[in-house]
Amino acid sequence: MPDARPVLLVEPDAAGTTALAGVLGDDGWDVVRATNAAVAFQQARQLKPAALVVRGDIPGGAVGLVQKLRSCAHTALVPVVAVLADGSPDREPLTKWGVQAVVDTPATDRAIAAAVKTVAPEPVVVTQAPDAVLAEPARMKALAKTGLLDTPPEELFDRVSRLTAHLLDAPVVLMSLVDRHRQFFKSQVGIPEPIATARQTPLSHSFCQWVVAAQDELVVPDTRLHPLLRSNGGTVDHGVVAYAGVPLRADSHETIGSFCAIDMKPREWDARELRALRDAAHVIEGLAALRQAAQVKPCSFEEFRAVATITGHAVQAVARLQAAGAPKMTAAEQHDLLEVSGDLGRQLAEVASLR
Repeated sequence: MPDARPVLLVEPDAAGTTALAGVLGDDGWDVVRATNAAVAFQQARQLKPAALVVRGDIPGGAVGLVQKLRSCAHTALVPVVAVLADGSPDREPLTKWGVQAVVDTPATDRAIAAAVKTVAPEPVVVTQAPDAVLAEPARMKALAKTGLLDTPPEELFDRVSRLTAHLLDAPVVLMSLVDRHRQFFKSQVGIPEPIATARQTPLSHSFCQWVVAAQDELVVPDTRLHPLLRSNGGTVDHGVVAYAGVPLRADSHETIGSFCAIDMKPREWDARELRALRDAAHVIEGLAALRQAAQVKPCSFEEFRAVATITGHAVQAVARLQAAGAPKMTAAEQHDLLEVSGDLGRQLAEVASLR
């Protein structure tokens, strides 16, 4: 076998899979078939294939699939071979998203197999999440609209970070906002100097960028063993080993950052810890939405309704955190959590008064 991992073929036609599998098998490869883009992405996450072969006319679209692959830390390094008709409109965008080889149709199975043989041994070089995703205009507008970038620490957010660090027994917890070139820590627990004072790092040292790019959670027990993150500056320079991050979303639903927990030793993040992290992120989102709405005068009914919905989710999350953390929390920490709930109520009343 040239590689212990299989080749993933995205092909709706079973007959086409059989023929190509035979040729690749002669070269020592195993083939796994996916029938559409959604299935292919999930299989790529699970299998970490040596290469992925995609035809331009698959259900769900080849361009969307490759964009998702490149935006996910678990699949960003997968080499891709695209099989395209001459003049296909997918050719330019697929090249932009980093396809390693394009085979023109009508293509022989031997030509496709030769392309796989060429790209599979060559590592894809990825240093950060795709700029086209991080710099997407609607996302950047939503991030700027929060008014949180480059602002001083605030007790509202720090209280939630401290409680989360205690509940998860995590040495580092961050509220990280990701723009095009850096991550800014609006709230932080446990970060050493000089980062604690700078309150930001470049994307070369960011795991949170991948939460934003994929718009999904990123949970890694040991970054030193992860094909992509092991070369990240957070691992190499700052000694980050275990990472769990969940998306932070604006009131307009764009993913603007990550709420994350970090450990300096290997760690399996369990279901209880991840639930607590998600709930804490909901609380952070509620506080951020209320803070933003309080700066809008007057506040329209639609804006108030959206903020009230987010606040409701945040209050429910506080209740879940209280129930989950009660056995571990001190009286002072219980008081802090009640204060968070009170903050949400007081700020919602203030926003209502602006209508």
